[in-house]
Amino acid sequence: MSKKINVSQKFRQWHRDLGYLVIGITIIYSLTGIILTLRDLHFFEKDYIYISKIEKSSDLNKLKQNLQESFKNKIDSLKVIENTDKYIKYQASKKKGKKELIYYKDTNEAQLTIKDYPAFIKTFIKAHKSKSKDRWSYLALAYSVILLFLAISAIFMVKGKNGFKKRGIYLTSAGILLVVLFLFI
Repeated sequence: MSKKINVSQKFRQWHRDLGYLVIGITIIYSLTGIILTLRDLHFFEKDYIYISKIEKSSDLNKLKQNLQESFKNKIDSLKVIENTDKYIKYQASKKKGKKELIYYKDTNEAQLTIKDYPAFIKTFIKAHKSKSKDRWSYLALAYSVILLFLAISAIFMVKGKNGFKKRGIYLTSAGILLVVLFLFI
């Protein structure tokens, strides 16, 4: 004879199995979430330095064109930050402090410094920040649906005096209220 499993037991089994499945995803998402939250502190970022010899030009527009040609696909834009007798310093991206290019007038050498995450961290951050057109979005969507299931199924798992009544309602309400409060702070 087969054992009859009720809905509550089925929820418990799914909750357990899906909970184990998302442990790894949760660890990765939480670590990248911490890195993204603290990104203004530049934790884990490295300086990547590229050096190139540039054709000398007294015309600033021609020099700018030579710099852009030399560092193709690495610079977004060039905005002069500082111009001295020895060098010209440029902001080479839309984000201040992310990419900095220095052209040394006496040696015709240009040094591009890019502050960025190492490749393995950058990949996880890209996954964390995925958009609907990215392949990572399928994982993010599945993860979100599983988390929603885990949250809702947890309501029905424990019965009796320690169940969702009173304490569960208060704690769930406190969690929702906490998010709403942070929206207004």
